Amino acid sequence: MQDGNARRVQNVRRFFELLGRKDIDTWATLWAENGRILVFYPPDGFGSSIDGKNTIVNAFRDLFRNFESFESTLTGLYPAADSDAVVVEYENRAMLRNGVEYTNSNIAVFRFDGELIVAYHDYFDPRRFQKVVDALRG
Repeated sequence: MQDGNARRVQNVRRFFELLGRKDIDTWATLWAENGRILVFYPPDGFGSSIDGKNTIVNAFRDLFRNFESFESTLTGLYPAADSDAVVVEYENRAMLRNGVEYTNSNIAVFRFDGELIVAYHDYFDPRRFQKVVDALRG
């Protein structure tokens, strides 16, 4: 694997590791200033994009305040040849502070500018994620 791909794969692994520790401040260092999260099938009350590093970081701070625990298990990791993209298959398991368990199976496409994330396209079952969105409102 080329050095650039190896560093991007390492940053994807670190992305999930830091979320599991709920270390949003360190997680923020993985993002480019113009970073963007795209959610192609958002649940009710959740936007289809989060634009800009500061907005992403603030949104994830709010989001992770609702989790008692959060764990992602990577089930597939595919760096694209001759590209800045890394595709990941993963499963989430979390316990919300309101006692509700959240699980989901996701596929994400990470895009990089050098080693920093500029785009994160996340595909998941919005019906399951609705539990998390509802907890944000509560």
